[in-house]
Amino acid sequence: MTRKKAHIISHSHWDREWFLPLESLRFKLVTLMDEVEGLLDMEAGFNHFHMDGQMIMLEDYLAVKPAKREKMKQLVADGKLRIGPWYMLQDAFLTSGEANIRNLQYGLEMAKEFGHVEKIGYFPDTFGLYGQVPQLMSQAGFDTVVFGRGVNPTGFNNQVFDSAFASKYSEMFWESPDGSKVLGILLANWYSNGNEIPVEKEEAKVFWDKKLADVERFASTDEWLFMNGCDHQPVQTDLAEALEVAKELYPDVDFIHSHFERYQDAVKQSLEPEKLQTVYGELTSQQSDGWSTLANTASSRIYLKQANEKMERLLERLAEPISVMASDAGVPYPHEYLAFAWKLLMENQIHDSITACSLDEVHREMEVRFEKVEQVTMSLISNAARKLTEQITIAETGIPITIFHAGGVEIAKTIEIELETDEIHFSEMHFEQIPDELAKLPAQTFRLETSEGVEIPVVVEPLGIHFNYDLPERKFRDSYFARKYKLTFIVENLPAIGYETLYAHAISEVEPSSALTMENRFLKVEVAANGTYTLFDKMSGIEARGLGAYEDVGDIGNEYMFKEAGDKLRVDTLQSKPEMSVLREDKLGKTIIIRHEIEIPESASAAAFAEEKRRLVWHPERQSPRSEKRIILKVATELTLNKHDKQLAVRVKIVNNADDHRFRVLFPTGVTCETHQAGSVFEVTTRPNKQAKEWTNPTSDNRKQAFVTSGNVLIATHGLPEYEVSENGDKLELTLLRAVSEIGDWGDFPAYEAECHREITAEFYVFLTDGSKAINSELPAEVNALLAPVYAMQHKPSNKAKTLPENQNFAKWKAANGLVFSTFKLAKDNKRIVRFYQTATEPTILQTIHTWGKSTILEETSIGQEKTFTVRPNEIITLKGV
Repeated sequence: MTRKKAHIISHSHWDREWFLPLESLRFKLVTLMDEVEGLLDMEAGFNHFHMDGQMIMLEDYLAVKPAKREKMKQLVADGKLRIGPWYMLQDAFLTSGEANIRNLQYGLEMAKEFGHVEKIGYFPDTFGLYGQVPQLMSQAGFDTVVFGRGVNPTGFNNQVFDSAFASKYSEMFWESPDGSKVLGILLANWYSNGNEIPVEKEEAKVFWDKKLADVERFASTDEWLFMNGCDHQPVQTDLAEALEVAKELYPDVDFIHSHFERYQDAVKQSLEPEKLQTVYGELTSQQSDGWSTLANTASSRIYLKQANEKMERLLERLAEPISVMASDAGVPYPHEYLAFAWKLLMENQIHDSITACSLDEVHREMEVRFEKVEQVTMSLISNAARKLTEQITIAETGIPITIFHAGGVEIAKTIEIELETDEIHFSEMHFEQIPDELAKLPAQTFRLETSEGVEIPVVVEPLGIHFNYDLPERKFRDSYFARKYKLTFIVENLPAIGYETLYAHAISEVEPSSALTMENRFLKVEVAANGTYTLFDKMSGIEARGLGAYEDVGDIGNEYMFKEAGDKLRVDTLQSKPEMSVLREDKLGKTIIIRHEIEIPESASAAAFAEEKRRLVWHPERQSPRSEKRIILKVATELTLNKHDKQLAVRVKIVNNADDHRFRVLFPTGVTCETHQAGSVFEVTTRPNKQAKEWTNPTSDNRKQAFVTSGNVLIATHGLPEYEVSENGDKLELTLLRAVSEIGDWGDFPAYEAECHREITAEFYVFLTDGSKAINSELPAEVNALLAPVYAMQHKPSNKAKTLPENQNFAKWKAANGLVFSTFKLAKDNKRIVRFYQTATEPTILQTIHTWGKSTILEETSIGQEKTFTVRPNEIITLKGV
């Protein structure tokens, strides 16, 4: 009979910012690390300290004590300080696939600088896990994942262990949709099950009797895990003494001050694989009562989710691809600056930050960070674009404009650019005289044409006379005034990854009509008197009616969880009579605006709700009604259908002046169904509409990336990750706003700014399709390109040699339906990287013009030199230039 081994891992789960702001917690972190250093140096029996799997914890410490860097390296090299693999502990569902990869890449890179990385996939408190985790970990060379949420442990006395989302043991196998499999270790007793181990014998006996039994209930081997720490937990300075007491009390158990690599090796040697269950795909606590899935963090402070997605797409779809294009023109690829931008963004992607379940101070600082990320990213984009436009061969007439795009497939896009003409520089005339001189010039408008001379319809809006300046590379700033115009136009067949150059010349306008209908060769849209709309797809014959009604419901939950007010009072717009008019109609298309004024309760009932919060009533048990006092919620909806659109574009502006409520837009889907599909991290996942029998939460809210489709309706969104589909699939609800007043969780933490008293602008697109076929179609790739930003730049005079063509497509490949473009960048060795993920259920072929080697998500090496690749179902495939 083997001896039982108790592996005690010292750690402190470090939420970088949460119920205290960053600098308050950093102060505690420095104290912690100083004590850890002393123990690792001086205390016999205190051998290791686990740095929570995230390098930013060490980075934050060294920002205060940079002189400690070499000491930290020594502790890592000696195996005492256990670091990595992540840069930070992210939220999985609210960060993109590429963000998850960059997180791992930068974390491993930093850990290797210190000499060693703890090679274990560590997800202690991630709010659910996407299904492709095993594939990502396998490609990174990890074969074990430790996680705290997503699977229900059932133990020996509960025989319901054949479920896909419950396990008899804390050890299990976890398989991705592509078939990649890792050993999964569930922190069945949480990451604090060995916290504050007593030294006094009587207390220690009570402590260990319970803790050993708790672990034995779930463990499949005699290697038992005890996590000695918790959230921001000070290190236990008398741990060595406490373990000596434990050894004396339990001579049949080996108590080991351990680390994860030692523990996982011991578990793997002791495993009986035939005893273990395999769980499949995403882990979101599906087989639970549904109250603690934390899915509603997807709608807390929705403005943060919108800002995060915008920054991800700017980095992934513009900054990195344009930098690759510019490298062809001799511009060094900005590895360090891109890493700086990504890491700054990742500071906002930590699980208690991007989920928006922290103090107001925390989230105010996040908004500043997002602004800084945008400044950095736009500087990278504009610099690369400027270097390229300086070298593009241009015609001698017209004003050249170059459009950059990297959505992965050719697509038609509506473009806006502010064009300057008639510059008069301060060096040419006294600046006080310039505006009057420009005002004398005759009115002008423009036409637009391609480099081949094909005219493109354009709408021109004069913006008046504006001050501006240039910052030459080798001279002092150059100030000027110019006339400015906003040009709006549609470019068909933008290159999948590349640029196209157009020329501005002259155009006439079209008088708008008053009809509340819109139509192009793909779609017809009719708006009803209550503001809902009917879509008819002229290609497929599919029609959907009554789309776009709004519903407001009371929310007496918190930043983590939605709970409907006790009176169940819901307000919708189905019987409303909003003001409607044509906002614009021109050669490009048409926009209809719908203005609702919705009377809703101003908040939850003040006295009752305040008392429930004061007493820390758990949210499922709250019963507060909504207030009897009413206010007006103003909602403006813009419906836009342009000439080449296959989808209806919707922009909703909400001026929120109410508290404690959730605001959604509703879509009848046209058919009933048992499942629906949603975009997730490197996959399109199929989810059941009806929850498991254990589910008691009356809501079934879910998280998505990019899109969700049920029945005949597909909704693609910018930064709106929360949705709900009815049990029979006939209704899809998209959350636009959730306003709450507290953090929730373990105490009374007011967070009044989570009420979101601001203007929220939500943007999404409505497609009509057979939703059951989305996985095996071109739709995921088209949505991916639709949501990708474009960048338009007006050329400036330059003496640089013109060596680049007017138009260029860098996407030298052909992919079958189901393959979705993910990234185009340079690896650390300056070799090109292109990555796709497969959504189809059958293998597909990827054909390339150039030769590539097949790599992994770490992009360090590649195998082979091929032009044709067979991509397995749900495979994430990375190609590296050879």
